[in-house]
Amino acid sequence: MTKTSLSAAAALFIVTLTVKADYSYGQNEYYRPDYYSTPPPTYYSPAPIPPPPPTTQSENDNEGYIWYSPDFAGPYFRAEVGPSLFSDTHLMHFGVPANDHVRFKPGFAVNAAGGFQFNPNVSVDFEVGLNGAEVDHINFFTYDRANYYNLPFMANIMGTLPLDNGHIVPYIGGGVGAAAAIFDAQNLTTPANPTISGTESTAVFAAQFFVGARFRINPRMWLGGGYQYFTTSDPTWNYPGDFKFGFKAPGEHQFLFTFLWKF
Repeated sequence: MTKTSLSAAAALFIVTLTVKADYSYGQNEYYRPDYYSTPPPTYYSPAPIPPPPPTTQSENDNEGYIWYSPDFAGPYFRAEVGPSLFSDTHLMHFGVPANDHVRFKPGFAVNAAGGFQFNPNVSVDFEVGLNGAEVDHINFFTYDRANYYNLPFMANIMGTLPLDNGHIVPYIGGGVGAAAAIFDAQNLTTPANPTISGTESTAVFAAQFFVGARFRINPRMWLGGGYQYFTTSDPTWNYPGDFKFGFKAPGEHQFLFTFLWKF
């Protein structure tokens, strides 16, 4: 072997060793030890996606469904005010049995109640109120003043049917209880009979029926209107001298503006 052949063989051997050392991590330049001290990540395997951060839901989120949330059950306050039209009636007593026609002027009604909503369809409440009217005319009688009032204490049950995800809430219900019936008169008399004056009260049974609709202003507040029929048992008052005065209880047709606040 010539000297030139030996030199070429030696050079080929050295190059072979060098290349083998450089590719000790694989037959790819990206795995050469002079580029990486450790193998690179596997890019074809996606990294796990972290879960979204927790969020809190305000009472306005999904507000259209508040009627169907268990959180809706709870206490509420209700208030009503409006005109009350008293039906005509007749006297039953003015010292002796009587039957004279009685007519009232348009009156008023004010009610306030606190209650509890059990679910979207049923609630109960306890109501106090005041309604009354001025006597317009009693056949064959004269007077300087004659007013009739009721102070009711009622237990009510109410059914509701939320529509449009609770934005419109028709309601219907009724109640029973008692009332203080009050008659205030000044110089009420008729020919050949005594004159009565003063304010007297008596307890009577009371009942009512109501229907209407409320419209949601926000998740806690509703405004609306309704009709209510209110009546009592026949009131009789005892004036001084054991003078009995009374009339057939008039029915009341009340047209009420209503407000409800949910706590």
